[in-house]
Formats: sequence, structure tokens, C-alpha cells
Amino acid sequence: MKSAISILWLLTVLIILPASGMGKTLVVEGKLDGTVTVRKTVTFAVEKPLEWFSYQFCVPAIYDTAGNVQRLNDFQVVFSPQPSENTEITDEFGNRYRKVVWRKLTSDIQMTISYTTEITANLSPRTSSTPFPLPPLPEREQVFLQKSKLVQSDAAQVVQLARELTSGAVMEHQAVNAILSHVADAIVYQYSPKQYDALYSLATGTGNCQNFAHLAVALLRASGIPARVVIGQTLKDNWKIPIDKHGSFLVQGIGEGLHAWVEVYYPDLGWLPCDPQQSRFFTSTRHIKFGHGIDATDVSEFWQGSPDLPRMSESLTSNYETDNVDLRLLKTLPLPSRYLATGPVAASQSIPVPPPATTPPPPPAITPPPPPAITPPPPPAITLPSPPAITLPSPPKPVIGSNKTPAPVEPPIKPKPKPKPKPKPKPGTELEIGNRDFPALVEVYQVEGNIGRRNFDCETAEYATSKYLFAQAFSLDTPLALKDVALAMRKFGGDGMIYVDLVRDDSGKPSLEGIRSLPVALEKITRRPGYYWVDFMLPEGTELAPGKYWLVLRHSGEAIMNWFYTPGKRVNGPDDTRSTARGWQWEDVLAGEFVYRVRGVVE
Repeated sequence: MKSAISILWLLTVLIILPASGMGKTLVVEGKLDGTVTVRKTVTFAVEKPLEWFSYQFCVPAIYDTAGNVQRLNDFQVVFSPQPSENTEITDEFGNRYRKVVWRKLTSDIQMTISYTTEITANLSPRTSSTPFPLPPLPEREQVFLQKSKLVQSDAAQVVQLARELTSGAVMEHQAVNAILSHVADAIVYQYSPKQYDALYSLATGTGNCQNFAHLAVALLRASGIPARVVIGQTLKDNWKIPIDKHGSFLVQGIGEGLHAWVEVYYPDLGWLPCDPQQSRFFTSTRHIKFGHGIDATDVSEFWQGSPDLPRMSESLTSNYETDNVDLRLLKTLPLPSRYLATGPVAASQSIPVPPPATTPPPPPAITPPPPPAITPPPPPAITLPSPPAITLPSPPKPVIGSNKTPAPVEPPIKPKPKPKPKPKPKPGTELEIGNRDFPALVEVYQVEGNIGRRNFDCETAEYATSKYLFAQAFSLDTPLALKDVALAMRKFGGDGMIYVDLVRDDSGKPSLEGIRSLPVALEKITRRPGYYWVDFMLPEGTELAPGKYWLVLRHSGEAIMNWFYTPGKRVNGPDDTRSTARGWQWEDVLAGEFVYRVRGVVE
């Protein structure tokens, strides 16, 4: 027997699919200011005696440019056992490293790296008057126009796309915005991609943070704009950006681990940080810069050993002494289709002012001698036709110079082409939809030959049984006899039950109308490393009409469960992942997309 709510949905002959949420650029002003102490413990498990072992790691950068500041205090490293060599290195880009070497090693290595950083982003209005194409550049910045194996800025595909994206730009700021908006929409986040270079990113439309950074930098350099790849540490703490004037926020989170972003050079502003996945012209206090280079390989942490390479593990804790996020929404811009935040940087096109009109002095009066009197014969009478009437356009009004700041020039808008609709599955077809791709276990590092390196993939998940409720939307364009739903989760402990409410959409948010799954007892979920599907069974005979629905995770008892999400949106619209601390208002939009699966049979 079908549930009442299922029958109600069946009786609805057609539900018009609501328009997908449209992302936008959030132009904000204010200040981000944080002081955070980071403590990282790195362990190398030595199972066999080693002749030698070396480890090179980054020292956080110190910088102050265009309102973006990072300071470093109390950098300390404690070793056990003590290394034979401990050297500080500065490379050609000014990045700093520590290189430590052990010889005749027979025991495990444990080292603790601790430091305090003060990070500030002042998002006050700034104006750039740099034209596009750019004027001649200083020699020290021209190095960041070079191509590399990962940044193929001279490839025909890259050059052509860069030309298309910047075709309407007359100011550098317009070109930068057009390129970064395109990159934000061009790549769908993918864990452990096969390659990290710009051409692979362009061809597949997938990749991780390195792919975002390398494609952005390649397009900028192909346009004659210096850009460099930045490598650093991100912290897992979320932060919020206002998306309207009614108390709704965009919740930004990117996970804890190694991360890549970019810096763009403005001749009149300096180097401005941009995270192609999150923000333009600033980065958050969750971004700790290590260094920069031509591509991601120029800033590298790695280890080597002989005759074997020991296993590596690490743990990191961060504690904010101060954490101030004071942002105000100024306006929104229509692109890209995902949410990005930007500081109030604008282009200002200089208008030449003509010099004031002057009247030359009259020439001195000269009285010529009178000519001899000659009386010529009268000319024959000739009648000329009247000329046709011609209306001349009014001359342009002169531009009067003033001391007022010229009006900002908005970036050109190049809408993303709409994808072709997919054919609808036939009745009786088994259907599985959702954001289904996730790593069972996020690997901290990778080994190539005799060299180990940290990975850029990191665990991205919400503590889903906390004080917040979390919801993920999905849409159907065909009737479905529902079988089950599943969420990618990990059990950390506790007791009680978890269950899912499947509810209809109400103006872009979960409604109170729907059905509840059977509860899953935590004791039935095995506690193990990594993430895995947790299945939720729904009442037998549940049928869904075409439309938009939400999966709302709920719990009872003291359950401690994480729900995995992917950075950015892979399947649904930018507003289709939400949270609430108020029970039903669903006031916050999450930048990521939860991993979920919906299965059934097409009717």
C-alpha cells in the first residue's frame, strides 16, 4: 500500500521543474582578519635500516600586497631523532624551505612543525586603470609569462580560447574577470585526476585545484597577463559570505590539506591572489601561502631515502586565536554559474581631456599699396543649380576635465552555452542519479620511484550530526518508482539512529512535506577508515513525479557521522546544498555538493 504522500505525488500529473539556481559573483567589502597557530606532526615509519633519508618542506611565506597580508611568527621544528643536516634554502622565486638529512637511520622519524600566522584581507575599493593589451612590463614580471609542461600557454587551443574570452576587453581587469569566470565553470572537481596540466583540464573539463590553477594561469599568460601558481596549506574551518540582505550566507569550505591557487599581476596594484574555486582578488584566512612559481612543481615538499622509502603519515591541528569575518554585500554580477566572492576591484578607463581652445593673436596690420586701376570686362552670366540639402551630424561635445574618479567599467559578459538535453530513459529502465563519485580513502601522499610527495587531494566532509541540519537537492525529469537512497558517510562513534527525510522543494528550499526513511542504527554501521555508502530504505511503493526534491539528514541520540561533499557543484545548481541552525529556514547555501545516490525504476 502506498503512503499518502506518495499518492499525492502520483496524482500530480505534472510538476513544472523550477529553474535551476543561478550562481553569481558576490562583490563584497570589509575585512578578514585571523591569527592561527598550526601544529603539524609528520611521521616516517622506518621498517628497514636506511643509509640516508632526506625531507624538504616549506616555510610559510611573508607578504604584503594590495591589502592582502601574511605574517609569520614562532616558526619551530622539533625532531626525533636529530638530523645530521638541517639547512634553510631560498629558491629563485624567494620561496623558503627547510631540508633535513639523516644518515644511518634505524628508527622512526617524528617531527613537529609549529608556527603562528597572521592573515589579513582588506577588501576596500580599488581601481585599476591598466589597459588591455598590457603595456610593456618590468623584466622581473615577464618570467611569469613563460610556458611550462603544466602551463601550455602557447598551445593553439589555449591561445584561441584566450582570444575569444578577452575579445571585448579594453582593460586588464575585464580580461581577468572573463578568464576566471570561464575557468570556474569549465572544470568539474575530480579527485586524483590522471594529469594536472592546462591542456588536460581544457580537454576533459575535470581536475583538482592544480588543474583549476594551471588552466587559469595558461589563459592569463596567453593573453599577455603575468600570472603565477601559488601553493599553500588550507584549513578546514568554514567561513561565511552574505548572499543577500536577509540573513542568508554562502558557507565556504575547502578541506584541510595542500592546495593550489593563483596570483595575477596588475601593474598599478601589484600581485592579487585569486582562488579559481572560491574568490577573486583576495584569499581567505583559511589559505596559508607557502610559495609561488611558474607552475605547481616549483613549490614542492618531497622526501627521498635509500635503499627504501619509509611510509609517511601526518596529523594537523589549527587553533584560531582571533577569527574575524566582517563582510558586506555590495552587489552581484551574473557570472559564473557557481558562486564566487570578489573584492571591490574595478576597472577605470582613462579618458583623454583635450586642451582648452585658444584663439591665436591677430597678425599685425599691413597696408599694401593700391593696385593700378584696371576695369575688366564683365563675365558672362552663369546660373548654377542649387546644391542638395545635406544634414550634418552634430559635432561631439567636448569632454571637460574634472577631478572626479572615472566611472568603473564592468567586465564583458560572455554567457556559458546551454548543454544539449539528454534523451529521457524508457519506462522500465533502472535509473541511478546523484553526485556519486568519491574516494573511499583520501591518500595523503604518492610515491614515484624513490621520491614521495604530498597529494593535493584532501578530505572534504561536514560533521553532519552536529547542531546544524544538512540537505541536498536532486531533480527528476521523469516519473520514478523509488528503490532507495544512499549517502557517502563515515562513522566516528556515538550511538543512536540516522535517517533521511525525502521532501518536496518549496521555492528553492526543503519543504515540510515528504516521507521519512527507515532508521539506521549506528551499531549496524561498521567503523572503518574512509567513506562508504550508507543505504536508507524508503516505504515500499514510493513513487516520485517529475520535480525537485531534497534529502534531509536527521539523527537521534549521540551519533557522530560525517557526510562527504565535493568542492563546487557537479550535478545540481549552486543553491541546491543547504544547511540550517534554525530547524526549517535553510538560511545557508553550501559551496560544495554532498555525495548521494538515488535509485529506482523509470515509470
